[in-house]
Amino acid sequence: MATGSRIPTVERRYSRAELFELQRSTLLYARSFPVGPERNQHRQIAQSLRDLFRNKVWLATHTVEIPGSTG
Repeated sequence: MATGSRIPTVERRYSRAELFELQRSTLLYARSFPVGPERNQHRQIAQSLRDLFRNKVWLATHTVEIPGSTG
């Protein structure tokens, strides 16, 4: 590899539906644990996702519109 060459990075973009499904499944997964630290950790992940979805700039940067989809 030549000095100074870099491997290009590919930034994955998601549909809003994919991100909302990720939040939903994370919350459902959290509910499968008994009350305690592990459950709280997964609930905090779902909460962080919800906070990101409320950030219009982040959402516009990390999502792609899919024709015919709602969300």
